[in-house]
Amino acid sequence: MNKILTELRRRNIFRVAGVYALVGWLLMQIVSVMTPALALPDWVDSFFAIVLLVGFPLAILLTWAFEMTPEGVKRTENVGTEKSVTAKPARTLDYIIVVGLVLVAGLVIWQGMRGPILRQAQDEGGVATDNITPHPELIEGSEGAMSDQITDAASIAVLPFVDLSPNKDQEYFSDGIAEEILNVLVRVEALSVASRTSSFQFKGRDIGIPEIAQVLKVRHVLEGSVRKAGDTLRITAQLIDTSNDRHLWSQTYDRPLTAENIFIIQDEIATAIVKALSDTLGMTDAVDIKVAAPTENLTAYDLYLKARPLFQARTDLDKADALLIRALEQDPKFARAWEMRAAVQSLMNEYGYADTTAAEADRRSIAFADRAIALVPKSATAIAVKAKIRMDANQTFRGTYDYEDIIADFKKALEIEPRNASALTWLGITYINIGADGLASQTFEKCMEYEPFYVPCAINNYTFWSARGGDKRVLNAFRDRLGKGGSDVEDAPYGALSRLDEELAFMMAVNGSNLFGGWRRSGELYQAYKNLDGDHQDLIRDALLFASQNPDRDQSIIAELLTPIGYFENKGLVYDIWDPVYKNYRQSPQFKTRIKKSAVYDYWREHGFPPQCKPVGKNDFVCD
Repeated sequence: MNKILTELRRRNIFRVAGVYALVGWLLMQIVSVMTPALALPDWVDSFFAIVLLVGFPLAILLTWAFEMTPEGVKRTENVGTEKSVTAKPARTLDYIIVVGLVLVAGLVIWQGMRGPILRQAQDEGGVATDNITPHPELIEGSEGAMSDQITDAASIAVLPFVDLSPNKDQEYFSDGIAEEILNVLVRVEALSVASRTSSFQFKGRDIGIPEIAQVLKVRHVLEGSVRKAGDTLRITAQLIDTSNDRHLWSQTYDRPLTAENIFIIQDEIATAIVKALSDTLGMTDAVDIKVAAPTENLTAYDLYLKARPLFQARTDLDKADALLIRALEQDPKFARAWEMRAAVQSLMNEYGYADTTAAEADRRSIAFADRAIALVPKSATAIAVKAKIRMDANQTFRGTYDYEDIIADFKKALEIEPRNASALTWLGITYINIGADGLASQTFEKCMEYEPFYVPCAINNYTFWSARGGDKRVLNAFRDRLGKGGSDVEDAPYGALSRLDEELAFMMAVNGSNLFGGWRRSGELYQAYKNLDGDHQDLIRDALLFASQNPDRDQSIIAELLTPIGYFENKGLVYDIWDPVYKNYRQSPQFKTRIKKSAVYDYWREHGFPPQCKPVGKNDFVCD
């Protein structure tokens, strides 16, 4: 053995192996940086790695067979020790090689512990999240800020994945992948998963992972990146235990870009996460997660992912509908696209993104929802949409439907998908319509628990409290929404603002470009709210004239704004009908007619009257 080692040293095998390892590692670092920077295909990394691996034994064989001498390269057996150049003592070179190898080993170990995500994000333009001072508003005064002690060990947040695609134009796709993984994890009963709107609020912000975990009240965080280039897809993900900053799992998936591979990767990531947490926390849930792919058409899925954030934000709904139409042209059996399109039809009419009549929007919504249910009988959103259409029809006298059946369908949808924010919001509104205070409160609180930054849920939640005398709570919620970028001031809690003497906030909301901007009597409108029992018919006539001359304004909210001061002919929806500001309206014949024509009275007679109303004789009632 000693003779072999001596011969290996004489032939410089160890020196060459060390130098080869150092130079090879350095070359791979350069390649990993230059590949994305030059938009080279992902196989370039693999090609260089293979070349270096193949070259290593060749370098060793050449070193064994040949020597460097002053006369040039000669075969080793023909060279005496005294003529060998590289065989001479070179302790300085040996020290350099040893130190270099130790440094490389340390860097490799560090990168393995840190995981690939932060390194890729830094190298390719992503956002690194370590060692950054947290924003003060996230720690102090943040709604739901957590204590230092995390009680739920099996809690996790899925952060939006970083888009590392060459053109940086796949953000909707990387967000969609993260959201799909979150939706899979939600179904694991042993896990407590932070909501999408909670996790995605940190998108693009320089906040450290420990601070994010603290705000979201989770112990574990999943972060990742997506690189979509041509026909290839790379998804990288890592799971972090923030209690000790330990990486429980990380993996990079390089696959051909197909719809099938996208869903397989999502399942594999979810399965790996549950397994990692099972090993760490002793969870007993099955770790083999399988979710049926909603479509096999990659283009259809891509278009659906583009439409989904528009639907969730209730913005550009006409664009969302156009994207869904194209998706369904690609795959007519794509149930998710049908159910979303069913919801969008109703919402486009409600939010002013379509010129179709409410009746036509209802017809389309029901038809599209039926298509979704025919493909997937347990389509929660489709079931909820059909219930919403009936609820809206009751309130606008487009039909008469049993509220008990409407509520039953919302509950059916929520049994299938308990965290469906749209179903929760619509059910809460239904409870408000029938005056069920306690049930409305429970529903909105659950919606806020699951999706605290979901706009419709947030607005309806503080609208509800405005009707229950919680004016300061309403004002704080409204201020919080504006502070977090909410711009929908037309949904301001006007009754609460007037009762709290917030004249400036009231008038700024009323003077919005979508409402009374340009009208010269908004100050009188505020004073009318302060004196609800006065005669304001002249003001109402002038406001209605202004609205008729500006048909682009939100006519339904204008009518709702005028109802508290005596405009009782409002035919639109009034979601906060139990707010004290509507006290005179609730005493009017028009209100009684609305309650009876909207099927609310029938529900009351069968299930009991709410605390704010009571029966009078056999066919009448009064409300406070």
